[in-house]
Amino acid sequence: DSAQPAQQEAAVQEEAPQAAEIVPVEKLYFLQGVSMDIGDIAVVLFDATSPAAIVRDQGAIVGAQDTAFVNMTTQTGQPAGQFLPPETDAAPEDVVAQIYRDDVLIGSVICPAAVCETTDVTLADLPASGATIQRVEDRFDSHADYLSTIEAIAADPNYMLLHARPRAEFPAVRDVPSMQIQLPTVVARTGAAFDATAHEILVSTVLSSLLPTGASIRSIAITDLGGGLVGDGDRRSPVLAGGAPITYPDVRYHAVTATVDGAATLEQRALDTLSSQTLDQYDYTSDFATFARERLQNECADCFVVLVEGGVHDEAWIRDSHFEAYDLDYFDLRDTP
Repeated sequence: DSAQPAQQEAAVQEEAPQAAEIVPVEKLYFLQGVSMDIGDIAVVLFDATSPAAIVRDQGAIVGAQDTAFVNMTTQTGQPAGQFLPPETDAAPEDVVAQIYRDDVLIGSVICPAAVCETTDVTLADLPASGATIQRVEDRFDSHADYLSTIEAIAADPNYMLLHARPRAEFPAVRDVPSMQIQLPTVVARTGAAFDATAHEILVSTVLSSLLPTGASIRSIAITDLGGGLVGDGDRRSPVLAGGAPITYPDVRYHAVTATVDGAATLEQRALDTLSSQTLDQYDYTSDFATFARERLQNECADCFVVLVEGGVHDEAWIRDSHFEAYDLDYFDLRDTP
């Protein structure tokens, strides 16, 4: 039957997969709108498999204006290449190139990695004129050094910030160093007047004379800690009477803390001076011996201690420091050895 082969052929034709429709694509010649008459133009090329390269040859860039492009759509009609203004973020893996004028970003050329093929990007002769750039990660503990390095980078054509330029405020304002100093605990006899204002003035006077140039006292805090608890000399745990801790009522404690701006450390001899000149502690050794004998029914006063929250200090020490720190990343454009 001659009709049977014809029917089989028609069935095969119906089952054959349809080829994807190829649509015309519009090319984006991303260098055509870049004026070469103002400043120095640089093009940074990105490749997921190798370090970024930079093209600074103005002739090579001009020569690529009519030949370097990305497809604005794929052959299946999906969105592809775009030119993004500098304030618009893009996924790093999508960036094909970035264009800079005098080390300031003009815009980024992207082609989404999820849809773009190698045939969607044509960089013409730009890669042949590119030089690999080396990223430098620097850190400074001086604002002056940080600023001077930025100025040096701007003046030296061998270095550029490029895409390492921070998006946040730049240059960063000074990150003022600071520190918190714990001073000797004041131990005052209960009932005796303790002049907190006078002690604050004393601390301020002594500390001001010891601070380095540019540092100042932000605040001095004197905190009344109240009385202490009688503790076991060995275990350093409260002694209980009827299940409750025993207070030692004859003295009161005051914690003294100073906060300083403009410096994060002091020499040990300065701390020693601060300790000796602000020490104000009532010696209650004899009173405590009487207390131990009469209240605790124990002749061994040394078997007990007075426990105070935070402890009792007779020396000044720095309990917290905030040091200046500035991060600066940039690129070394010199030929690698």
